Amino acid sequence: MKKLIVSLLLLSAICSVVYAAKISTEWQAPTMNIEGTANSILSKLDKSLFLTDKQKPKLLPIISRYLQQKIALQPLQHSNETAYKTKVNSMQHGLQTKLKALLTPTQYTEFMGLKPKTYDETNVLSQLYY
Repeated sequence: MKKLIVSLLLLSAICSVVYAAKISTEWQAPTMNIEGTANSILSKLDKSLFLTDKQKPKLLPIISRYLQQKIALQPLQHSNETAYKTKVNSMQHGLQTKLKALLTPTQYTEFMGLKPKTYDETNVLSQLYY
């Protein structure tokens, strides 16, 4: 009987540790190759918007900075979702303001039309809109 109780306590302790480890990994911010992702986004935008040689080098740091800020906010998504949404909305507004100043009106309209209907992991542009 003593062995059974000790075994159950040991099993309970192991389950608690495994569960705690699972929870802690669920809340970690995903990693992203910011440079690679920014370059992929720029490439897609270039093909769709026909960016000029003057626009491309100005657009890359705007995209990279936005992605860095987005990654930095990920922990807040789980600890304070309201604050997270407010900050993301503000960041997206800032991004759109910068893009509107950089792109021609036609390009900006095209950019807004590129937004996927929902977040799509296979579409790198989702990083800019969601």
